[in-house]
Amino acid sequence: MPKTSKSKRRSLPVTARSSAGSAVPLPPIHVDGHEKVIIDTQSLASLPLVGKLGKSSTETRRRINHFHTLIKEYSKLAALRSKAPAPEIDEKIECVEREMAQMGGLDWYQKASLLGQCKSRGGDTSRWLVPKLRDLGLHKRGSKLRLLDVGALSCLNYAKERAWVDVVPIDLNSQEPGIYQQDFLDIGKQPADAQTGEDEDDDISHLFEQPFDVLCLSLVVNFIGDPVRRGDMLKQARRLLAPDGLLFLVLPLSCVTNSRYLDDERLLAIAQHLGLEQLSMHHTAKLAHYLYRLSGPESTESG
Repeated sequence: MPKTSKSKRRSLPVTARSSAGSAVPLPPIHVDGHEKVIIDTQSLASLPLVGKLGKSSTETRRRINHFHTLIKEYSKLAALRSKAPAPEIDEKIECVEREMAQMGGLDWYQKASLLGQCKSRGGDTSRWLVPKLRDLGLHKRGSKLRLLDVGALSCLNYAKERAWVDVVPIDLNSQEPGIYQQDFLDIGKQPADAQTGEDEDDDISHLFEQPFDVLCLSLVVNFIGDPVRRGDMLKQARRLLAPDGLLFLVLPLSCVTNSRYLDDERLLAIAQHLGLEQLSMHHTAKLAHYLYRLSGPESTESG
């Protein structure tokens, strides 16, 4: 059963198309924002849905980038509304919501990103990570690697490595039966509905009882509009890693080459503050790949 959103949570409409072409509401999911935004897919399910994938990788990437811009704009407006509610802010939020819904919402975004995993569209970022794991000799160790794939688009990304990698794929809005629907930032928290008699078969908390040897944050941190929550994701990754565990981080290249607030040097400083040692860095035409090892305690110094 879908969870009932609390009174202060803003609903954001997202729809998809059924095979018959009619608008079909998607399950409620978390997105982002200062109010812990939950998508209530029922509210604007009747909106006309554009949501087409681009005919080229350039067009698809342009639309994905625009969706990122809308998420950031929504977060800024939500922050303003929480401080000083005003009708004009509500109107702007509704405009952003409507445009996101007309693009196809998070469901469209994930399908577009999944298309981007095709070799003809730039490939699957796990193919960069696997050789690094082999170079470190991790494919020869006695036990399987526990790997947490956050924002997984396919449960088959590490299928070739199943003999030595045990993958736990999670996402906010699972696109495949093999991907668990789970908010990364909620891992380790006491479920709010623990006493409501929810079906115990849906409880996947046991998957996170042991630390992970590898944790993948591929093109998910940049999706978060709130800088504080981006930092929370990196801190959460550190908490979930085993000693000497590896963090694989992938960002759009523009995040470190065309930003006033972040570049490779600043990102390295953030990693070192969290006790992460950078093992590898690689830039492609569109992406920035980073591999870190948990090598020390988190710094207590501010800044």
